[in-house]
Amino acid sequence: MKIFRLRRDLSRSLSALRRSYYANRNQYHHHIHPFFRLIFFLAGAASGAILVMEIGFGITARYRPLATMTTEAILVILVAYEIVSLIFAKPTVREHLRQHKMEILLAGLVIFQWIFRDPLISYLDARGLTSATTVLLFLAISQGLFVLNNLIHLVRRIQALRFLRVNPAMIFVGSFIIVILSGYALLSLPRFTAAPVSSIDRFFIAVSATCVTGLSPVDISRDFTFAGQIVILILIQIGGLGLMTLTSFFSLFLAGGHSISEQLLMRDLLSEDSLGEVRKIVRVIAVFTLIIEGIGAYFLHQSIPANFQGTGTNPWFHAIFHSVSAFCNAGFSLYSDSLVSLAELPGYSIVPFMGLIVLGGLGFPVLRAMYHRIRYPTSVHHRFNVSTRLVLISTAILLVFGTLAFYAMEKDALLANMSGPDALLHSLFFSITTRTAGFETRSTALLSMPTVFFAFLLMWIGASPVSTGGGIKTSTISVATVHIMNLIRGKNKVEVFGRTVSDDTVARAYSTVLLSLLAIFSGIFALLFFEEKPFIDIVFEVVSAFGTVGLSRGITAALSTEGKAVLCIVMFVGRVGSMTFLLALVPRARPVHYTYPTEYIVVG
Repeated sequence: MKIFRLRRDLSRSLSALRRSYYANRNQYHHHIHPFFRLIFFLAGAASGAILVMEIGFGITARYRPLATMTTEAILVILVAYEIVSLIFAKPTVREHLRQHKMEILLAGLVIFQWIFRDPLISYLDARGLTSATTVLLFLAISQGLFVLNNLIHLVRRIQALRFLRVNPAMIFVGSFIIVILSGYALLSLPRFTAAPVSSIDRFFIAVSATCVTGLSPVDISRDFTFAGQIVILILIQIGGLGLMTLTSFFSLFLAGGHSISEQLLMRDLLSEDSLGEVRKIVRVIAVFTLIIEGIGAYFLHQSIPANFQGTGTNPWFHAIFHSVSAFCNAGFSLYSDSLVSLAELPGYSIVPFMGLIVLGGLGFPVLRAMYHRIRYPTSVHHRFNVSTRLVLISTAILLVFGTLAFYAMEKDALLANMSGPDALLHSLFFSITTRTAGFETRSTALLSMPTVFFAFLLMWIGASPVSTGGGIKTSTISVATVHIMNLIRGKNKVEVFGRTVSDDTVARAYSTVLLSLLAIFSGIFALLFFEEKPFIDIVFEVVSAFGTVGLSRGITAALSTEGKAVLCIVMFVGRVGSMTFLLALVPRARPVHYTYPTEYIVVG
């Protein structure tokens, strides 16, 4: 009987505790959590401000104890917020852990740092780092973890907004503007520059890096510190992959998944027909980028001569920087003469650069299709579609044709002192790099006029869709060429590989060609007003900027402020695309349910 009463009393106590817990949980989410969340984001802003002060300006010894105490208080808020959120989790603690595993992990890293801080400081101090430097390192890591945690929460809030039905083109263009302005702000911090750099030059570098162009009015290896070079590297990576792609990956793998609206947005940005392919494409972009850039960095590190002292940076940073720059088709180099000095060294190979540039320029859907084709060679479900075939064939034609043309035009000039195999290798590199990469193994200023005019074509065409490169894209010129050939043969429809290309695709291809020529003409026209440079050099600069190539005939640094501003606009329009840029500015027309009579207009 006593046991029965004890069990009954225990059951009642547990029920009371459960009711009290649910009541307190509802009270917390309705009244306390909004206020707690505000404090959390304010603490995140303070942590970011301290981190910028430390890295960008440097905190003096007088204010360091205050910064340390503030950082410790901020970290307490982080841990307390995550613990309380876990205790009062909705709907269950298990579901909360599944959806917020990254936030819990970051809070755990902070706790780990607290517990083992003194032993780690002693260990690093014994390895040559001073105690002050080690403490600063731990503060920076702590603040970085807190900022990352805030970023994850911010992505969740953005997901909740469902993008408010904003035009995808406007979001795409706006994301590049945000990255450019953020990069410019960071590069303006005193500790990010090693020499005086004007405001327009810092902005030019931010635009060029984000648009993965590679044009630079200054020497980034000399005029920017190691921290500044890291900022440029991050801008290149974001610009190459696209902020929306990175945000989508971030929300998918770190913040708990996509909303349907976000998947629809990414479908439009990635030009995919199937909604189910969006998650796969985002995953492919992340995995392929990490693997390709990692392998490229390894081979670039192995190819650096042991006695080469061309840069004061760590060899691994050199390899990573150039691997990211090559895969993103950016063309930025830590050497003042790009790859000219390295290419002349015996035993140094430029082949890894060519492989990275080509893979980055093919486009992620094509890379994914090639991977599946290699993995499942006999599967009928993984055959190349029309788009992939056009990209591969047009890329191969441009590479072969460009190599032979460059070799024929420069074999008795720029390539005169080389052996046959070396001359062909540099010709192949030229054919690859002019299609949006921008690295040099021979000075572009020494090219003959026929080669310069031929380079205009390669720079204008550029890379492939959904890639890290620019230009009007290989698929665009392919569709236009096939259409012209079909018209000559008397066909009304565009047919290729047993398929009929949609009228919308043809119209978009011709619109892209026309708008690109208009943008290039406008850029040349504007530069002629502001600059007194040779006409051919101005044309080369504008075409290179629009194609996000980065090659120059040596006039970039000598341009006026107005000329650099014009190139910034051209680079931006070339990276986001002329059509996308206009779609972001011009509101879409409302659908109508009528058609006007058809009229025949004489053209051609």
